[in-house]
Amino acid sequence: MSASETTTKEPPEGNDSETPAGPLAGPSQVKEDDAASTSAAVAKKTEPMGGMPSMLSSQQPGKDASGENGEKWSPASSPKKPAAASSAPSSAPPKIHRARKTMNRPPPGQSEDGGAEARQRAKDIEGSVNMSDHSSESETQRAGQSRNESEESSWPQSDQDKERNTADVVETVGGRSAEYTEVPLGALDIAAADSLTLSPHHEGSDAGDTERLEELPLCSCRMEAPRVDSTSHRVSRQCMATESINGELRACTNRTIKGETMRPSSRVSLMVLCDVHRSHMVKHHCCPGCGYFCIAGTFLECCPDQRIAHRFHRGCVTVLGGGRSRANGGGMLFCPHCGEDASEAQEVTIPSFSSATTSATTVVTMSASSTTTPSLPPSAPTAPSLAASTGGMKDGKMPERPVSARMRSHGLVTLALEQQQQQPPSQPVAAAATVATVPPAEEGVDSVGPSLCMPNGKPISPSALPPGPSRAALQKAILTQDTERKKKLRFHPRQLYPAAKQGEVQRVLLMLMEGIDPTYQPDSQNRRSALHAAAQRGLLEVCYMLIQAGAQVDAQDKDLRTPLLEAIINNHIEVARYLFQNGACVYHVEEDGYTGLHHAAKLGNLEIVNMLLETGQVDVNAQDSGGWTPIIWAAEHKHVEVIKSLLNRGADVTINDKELNVCLHWAAYAGNVDIAELVLNSGCSLASVNMHGDTPLHIAAREGYLECVTLFLSRGADIDIMNREGDTPLTLARADTPVWVALQINRKLRRGITNRMLRTERIICSDVAQGYENVPIPCVNAVDDEGCPSDYKYVSENCETSAMNIDRNITHLQHCSCTDDCSSSNCLCGQLSIRCWYDKDQRLLQEFNKIEPPLIFECNMACSCYRTCKNRVVQAGIKVRLQLYRTEKMGWGVRALQDIPQGSFICEYVGELISDAEADVREDDSYLFDLDNKDGEVYCIDARYYGNISRFINHLCDPNLIPVRVFMLHQDLRFPRIAFFSSRDILSGQELGFDYGDRFWDIKSKYFTCQCGSEKCKHSAEAIALEQSRLARLESCPESGADCGVTMLGNS
Repeated sequence: MSASETTTKEPPEGNDSETPAGPLAGPSQVKEDDAASTSAAVAKKTEPMGGMPSMLSSQQPGKDASGENGEKWSPASSPKKPAAASSAPSSAPPKIHRARKTMNRPPPGQSEDGGAEARQRAKDIEGSVNMSDHSSESETQRAGQSRNESEESSWPQSDQDKERNTADVVETVGGRSAEYTEVPLGALDIAAADSLTLSPHHEGSDAGDTERLEELPLCSCRMEAPRVDSTSHRVSRQCMATESINGELRACTNRTIKGETMRPSSRVSLMVLCDVHRSHMVKHHCCPGCGYFCIAGTFLECCPDQRIAHRFHRGCVTVLGGGRSRANGGGMLFCPHCGEDASEAQEVTIPSFSSATTSATTVVTMSASSTTTPSLPPSAPTAPSLAASTGGMKDGKMPERPVSARMRSHGLVTLALEQQQQQPPSQPVAAAATVATVPPAEEGVDSVGPSLCMPNGKPISPSALPPGPSRAALQKAILTQDTERKKKLRFHPRQLYPAAKQGEVQRVLLMLMEGIDPTYQPDSQNRRSALHAAAQRGLLEVCYMLIQAGAQVDAQDKDLRTPLLEAIINNHIEVARYLFQNGACVYHVEEDGYTGLHHAAKLGNLEIVNMLLETGQVDVNAQDSGGWTPIIWAAEHKHVEVIKSLLNRGADVTINDKELNVCLHWAAYAGNVDIAELVLNSGCSLASVNMHGDTPLHIAAREGYLECVTLFLSRGADIDIMNREGDTPLTLARADTPVWVALQINRKLRRGITNRMLRTERIICSDVAQGYENVPIPCVNAVDDEGCPSDYKYVSENCETSAMNIDRNITHLQHCSCTDDCSSSNCLCGQLSIRCWYDKDQRLLQEFNKIEPPLIFECNMACSCYRTCKNRVVQAGIKVRLQLYRTEKMGWGVRALQDIPQGSFICEYVGELISDAEADVREDDSYLFDLDNKDGEVYCIDARYYGNISRFINHLCDPNLIPVRVFMLHQDLRFPRIAFFSSRDILSGQELGFDYGDRFWDIKSKYFTCQCGSEKCKHSAEAIALEQSRLARLESCPESGADCGVTMLGNS
């Protein structure tokens, strides 16, 4: 019931013998003078509670806490003894006290003599201040009091007692007498204070009801009892609060400041509390039944007002009678705080956390015998109605369960509940639209908030969102959705998109609760879903509701854009993170080839860039439709920190776009010297040219960026190089500008250097492959003035100058039907190769036979697998960075510009396919590679006139490359393709080489010798001389040839 509503509920109907005939006072605060009063006449004083029964007549705001201007109960006739607040044992009918809150229990067997009663009670008060309600002595007292009260107490009160002022209750604590002190309720921001006046002639009552009256025991959470000044407590000064968290009891170890005691009800011992638990006590966060604080875990909540939440455990609910049951004989259910009808109280769960009220340094001990037995239910994912879950109660109480105490090393006392009796089966859950309310205060969002169950069964709770406007908006929408649903508005699925786009949280929630499909993608909105609109606007609460309702997190519009891309493009970090946490694809590609990483790098959103890179699922070198990588976008838009993050994740700065620009070109175009230096340090060449022939120096000079020009000149950029239009950097610079002056000075300094002591390495070609390979292959010369080789045609695949009749019929190809990455043993292509010889990094396995390599059959165009399966390595082309350079003794050679692990694919030996007969008539046989096919005619590859970078790889007697025969586009065994793989780890700067074979040196050793310089060299001039000497000795002593041969081998 909301704070603005005031209703009157009729009392439950039941047996005549149980219905009271006298007037029943509402939840009031009664103060009894137990030490001085000899009369039982009591004047009741109304106290407005945070949670009041719905039967109360509403008290207008502005009335003070003492109940002035409110209704007071007028007793009828005879005096009445003070009533205890505890109920009778389960064998007797429950004794419920609705109208009074007592601090002490009168002992059993009181007489009607007022003086004797006062003396007896004063004597018993001293020993009952800190007595637990669960002790055997207190049980006896409560039983006796319950019997006395049911037999002797009469509700009518004389008129003379009606006018008597209410006396304060005096209690002896630690040998001293002190009085109750009520907390000023006006300071607690209570919206209204209610009082209950039940007329004797109300509907449903009759004359037979006067025999017995049941009263509800209400809480005393907002009362302060006398101070405790005992010696033991002054020494410890430790908070006496205990928190119950899903069956675990945690004792607070905070220090106390105030000495006044508090307790939630008279059934609980008095406690001295710290400031944190005192604030929870006045907020009704302490269960009156067991005395444990409900701060975390699972418990029930009664919310009579939007700003008030009464917390208690399921086993501590107050049940009135058994004959008026509305829940399978369980009796009427009432909140133990306010007496409100609690049949619709909701079960809520607050996640457990390291409470500020506990200390991690103090060890607290507790025994099971010194604690009360908690009655905590097992946690449930839904919020079932309380009325449907009390079938297992007996007289309104949960069955007792044993408790065991265990010590934790971090200083918290843990009481583990060991249930010996099996719990009854779960009851039906509440309706889908039922709100488990913990209404927020006006100043902020509550720690739990309301919750809602969607039609698909998934919950919606503000606690799932971080504190802020999104959480507050969702909480407000949930709290008001019941009122809005009563309007019975009808919606069309087309209305969901504009509502989400405009951020109408309430409207979106109503539509989803009415079953509107959250996956609907209208053609009028370019097939964009509501999740697209919410992600574009950065509405986290709307995204949360849509996903919980079943929206597709990777829905694509006509441009193949997903909600995650919308969030990234519009810089909504929280929405992007939430979508990723809910399974959004981070490597999705748009129609123009953009990925989320492209957008984030372009916008300079470092947080999203790092989030995407940390997933390990994105390609840091992915190229869009223009060939631009994320690092190129970041360089163009001057995002230095993003570039550093991308470089740390292995971004390649040498990748060319569609116009052959590299990252350094874009850094020069942006004019950012910091980015240019980062890119240069990462291996990007200053001699890189684009399709227009421009180097980075050309671009920096044209744009007039002095810092970039100075950096490039300091790194040795060539100022005389011309682009395709014949312009040098100097001619592109504007005359008499600082850039023009710097170029002129550098030019004169270089021309002034005539006598160079050492020849510097110069780049004579930026890419000998002319763009035919995946990576550029530069050519450098630091030995002589020889230019780049030009006596051949560079080709990236084998070519034919005469008909070879290669069987390329696709129907003749053996192929696999794999749907994975061809890593299973069922792959037919792998079976043709004995097994798949590549690992997940596309390298040869360690067990691969490097001496006699087997044939490898890679997946072909007839296979069903993806182009990215792991059995497609050679056909993917060159991926390592190589360089053509001039050697001292062997002409041109090839070396690595990066560290190459063992088993990596280097390049393929490419050239002209010719027959063996044709090879015999060729004049220059230096570039022939025998295909070594066993059946039929023999064929060769001649790289003399047509070839790739492999034609410059020299011979090494200790090779670091091995040739392997591979089949890809065809399976004609006469024409295998020759692929080079690294036989060991190769360091950057090392020369690459393979063993040409003895057949080659048998012919060529007559014309030149090996210059590899290896200790194992077999074809150098010295090795050949030793071999000739050995052969000469064999010819001179043929009779002892074997002995001589052995001797020579041993000496050599």
